[in-house]
Amino acid sequence: HIRVGTMEWAASCGDAGALRELAGYTLRRHYPDQADPAEPGTALLSAVMESQAGLIAQWQHAGFVHGVMNTDNMALSGETIDYGPCAFMDAYDPATVFSSIDARGRYAYGNQPAIAQWNLARLAEALLPLLHPVEELAVERANEIIQRYPSRFEYYWLAGMRKKLGLSTEESGDRELIEDLMKRMAQVKADYTN
Repeated sequence: HIRVGTMEWAASCGDAGALRELAGYTLRRHYPDQADPAEPGTALLSAVMESQAGLIAQWQHAGFVHGVMNTDNMALSGETIDYGPCAFMDAYDPATVFSSIDARGRYAYGNQPAIAQWNLARLAEALLPLLHPVEELAVERANEIIQRYPSRFEYYWLAGMRKKLGLSTEESGDRELIEDLMKRMAQVKADYTN
């Protein structure tokens, strides 16, 4: 399991060649159709951002709450790992947590999309030497990719929620309709799955 934390560790060693090699390996292993040997950092960050947007949306659809979403528990493959403290939410409440170490709700169900973006920013920091030789331009490139995450997450989330609710067409008011339903479900603690 190659994780964001793996890249953070590799970057901390200060060996850009080894970081490039690990990024290239990760691309070939998990995203072979997107592997770009000339731009491994950009290709990897973009691919991981897209896969995480889809994965976290699926978590939200199922009511899955990961107990500890730190960078060592975010796989670059776009798969869920470390099922330690986790569960599925019964009564809908965005503040639901399932880890005794998460007393403040950092990894609560409703915070998971933002935490994923935070973890992606840590990945981007680790990959900066591969994004551009000039640090300022590397940061710009990283920000461009990371700033696409909210719209990609929303795309996957809306598509899945439409399907979950039986909405067969895409309408401009779908987001508001779904958010209103979720607000009402939270008020009455409705069963999320049913």
